[in-house]
This record gives sequence, C-alpha cells and structure tokens, in this order.
Amino acid sequence: MNGSRGNTTIVKNNSHEFYKYVNITRPTSGKKGRKLLLSLEGNHTSIINRQYSIHRDRIGGYRFLNNPRITESILIESLQQQSIQNCEGLHLIGIQDTTEYNYQHHAKRIKEDSLGVAGNNSDLGYLAHIMVVFDAKTCLPQGISYCKLWSRDPRHKDKHERQYKKLPIEEKESYRWLDAAEKTKTLLKGARHITLLSDRESDIYQLWTRIPDDKTDLIIRAQCDRSVFDQLSSVNQVLEKQSIAGSYTLDLKEDKRAKRSKRKALLNIRYAEVQIKKPGTLKMNESEPQYILLMVVEAKEDASSCKPGEAPVHWVLFTTHAVNDFEQACKIIDWYGFRWQIEQFFRITKSQGIDLESSQLETGESLRKLGLIGFASSLRILQMTLARDGIKNDNVKKYFDLQEIVVLGLINNQLKGTTRKQQNPFQKNTLAWAAWVIARLGGFTGYASQSPPGPITFKWGLDKFYLIKEGYYLMQKVVYKE
Repeated sequence: MNGSRGNTTIVKNNSHEFYKYVNITRPTSGKKGRKLLLSLEGNHTSIINRQYSIHRDRIGGYRFLNNPRITESILIESLQQQSIQNCEGLHLIGIQDTTEYNYQHHAKRIKEDSLGVAGNNSDLGYLAHIMVVFDAKTCLPQGISYCKLWSRDPRHKDKHERQYKKLPIEEKESYRWLDAAEKTKTLLKGARHITLLSDRESDIYQLWTRIPDDKTDLIIRAQCDRSVFDQLSSVNQVLEKQSIAGSYTLDLKEDKRAKRSKRKALLNIRYAEVQIKKPGTLKMNESEPQYILLMVVEAKEDASSCKPGEAPVHWVLFTTHAVNDFEQACKIIDWYGFRWQIEQFFRITKSQGIDLESSQLETGESLRKLGLIGFASSLRILQMTLARDGIKNDNVKKYFDLQEIVVLGLINNQLKGTTRKQQNPFQKNTLAWAAWVIARLGGFTGYASQSPPGPITFKWGLDKFYLIKEGYYLMQKVVYKE
C-alpha cells in the first residue's frame, strides 16, 4: 500500500522500518527498491544476480541502483528518519567509526572516474563514517544517525603538500568526527540524553570544546599523553599520583590484530579531574578556550591476569561525565567497552556477512547506494545478536511486521522439542524470542552448553527465514486463488 505526500511516494506497510522512510518519486521505483532491500536481507549477498530467482526482479534491482532519481542522500535520510522515530525520549549511546570498502579486485569492471581511491590512496574503493545509536538501557541498536561515504581523489596532494596540520579543522578529513556528533545532536533532539563514544582518532580538541552540552556527553580514548594546563605535568603523570580506586574484571574478546587472546582481565582503576591544555597547533585560533575541564579514567591490567607475550590492557579515557567514585568510573569503562559493537556492525557488512566488497556493480554511485541498503540490513542482524540472551529485551513489533511475526510463531512451534531445554525460553513476541527462532534456523541448537550464536549464525538464520516466509506467502496466495 502506498501513501503520498506532495509528488513523493512513501512506501508503507513493509517489513523494514528503514525502508518505510525512503521517499521515491515514482511508485514503480519504490517497489523495485523494496524488493532489493528484502532480497539483500534475505539472501545476504551483494551480487545482484544471486539475489533474485526471477529475471525481471534482477533487472529491477539493477535499474533501482542505477536510477539517478534514487540518490545517496535519500537513502541516508531514510536511515536517519528511522533513528528519530526509535530514539524519542531515550538515553542514547552513539558510537561512531570509519571503515572502507575496497573494489580493486574488479577495477577493470568499474566505470572510469566513477570511484576514487580508498584509505591506502591507491586501490579503488570508498570510505564510510557511521554513527550507530543504541538504547543505553537495553543496549539494542535503534538506528543510524549519521552516514558519510566518500572516496579520495587519486591525484590528491599528500599531507606535507597541503600543510595538513595548519589547515582549519573544517578542511580536514577528520572533521567527520565533529560533523557526525553535531548532526546526531540536532537530529535526535527528542532524546533524553546522548553519550557519544569513539576511539583514539577522534580525540580532537575542537570536539571537546564544541559538542558537549547539558544533554550531550563524550567518552573518548586518549590519543596521546596530553599536557595539563598551568602545570609542568601531563595527564599520565597526574594519574600516577592517584591511588588505585579499586579493581574491575572485564571479559576481553579475542583480537588477532592486537595479538590479544580471550581472557578475564583484572583492571586497576584510577581517575582524576584534569584541565587539558589547548594544543600549540591551535594557538592562532583564538575562538577555542585555553583549556577544557575533563575527567580522566585509567583502566590498567594487573600483571596477574595478563598472559605471557601479550600486551596488558591499558585504557586512558577522557569523559565529560561526572566521575566521583569507583562505581561511576566503572560505568565509564562499561560504556567504552560497548564500542566493540560498531566493529561487529562493520564485520556483518564484510566478507563473513553481506560481503559488500564482492559486488560486481560497475559504477561508484551504485556501489555506494548498495552499501547504504546493506547498512540497514546489517542493523537488523546486530539487533538480534544483542537480544539473544534476553537480559535486555524489546517488543518484536519494533523489528518485524505482523505477517513476519505470524511466520516466526509457526516456526517456533515447529522447532520446540518435548523438554524445556529444547523450547524457546523467552517471552513470546519479544525480540529475544524472535532471535532464538532465527538462531535455531542458523544452526544454533538451543542448549546452554553450546556457544551463544553470533552475527554469522543470525545471517544464516535470516537466509532460511526469508525463504520460509516467501514460501508461506506463496502458499497463502495459491490457497486464496483456489
């Protein structure tokens, strides 16, 4: 069913919150786009020829992505509108980061000059900077509030030629961190509070001076040992003088890049209030204050829990949140540890998930538009992954439409066994209940002895779920005709 607003068609009553905000100027284009999204979500491949079994649908998918009326800004706005609806009145955790998608492996296929280079300044591709927002209470993702896609000009000057350090922040690529934070604040003004998390690359002085307000706080890992204002000392020297406030145990995930194994890390916690001195490179900019007042929390792994040959965990976190005791310091560490979820989100879009980099589309514009649709699909997988244990839950109607819920109920009845261990342990019509069904379809046995299902298990489960759903709808149509 389609509704209209002026000359724009808004596709409604579909199974994806993102897509109901996609404003399309022609109803036929809207139908093609909706089929593409649902096909991407159901088949989890970025290769259009593999997404469709019907030739005309395959052609429709290509036409949608190559349609100049379907712009990247339309798709980004749709992601943002989903966030507005879901985030009203919530305390939000916004996590931002950058990744890249590399298409050098089929450079000969891509139309000349339609795609620039990615982070290594030589391979064809694009970079993506994304802010995913979560409900701080349930820890479930609510939407994508910011998304910027760009490529670098292969002929661009290097940092030395551009005198990068002397450029105003607005002319630097790193301005994306401020832009994402500012636009998220404006977009989600209906939220009760926003806490923005990011890693060391975003430890930028102007971010601290321009973004925080009564409704917005920051938690950022320190990029370097900053100087303290009006003192001959640094932040690390201030922390060394503080006594240990307490110890804290954190479950660390395996990180092969950091050569870190999975383990329980015993962290010693210190915290202090510091006045961060304005960097010397900003002296010419009188609009920035000479110092900023921040809390700093240090989490340093005790030697007793660190395995031989591995570097101990050592986080120095700056925040605008109040930290007056050990419990508040631990809360800051808990929230920062949640930053891992944006890495999970990016992982779903890469080779083990939707695999956007395997796409065989021939223009940069169509590749980026497919990426935006892929982000919407990846968000749903992440939602179910985080709901799998049922500790934090939500109503299933926020994530699946009524027809899908009917199919989930039928599958649940089919999957449940005769013993309690073989039955869905979660309350019906909650997201955890739906996640258990999808995980079972993806190969999870349901037994506590098995490792909890991860994003890839949910990907496989969604693959099967959408095939079953399609068959159920087809059966309903056949019965109706008879």
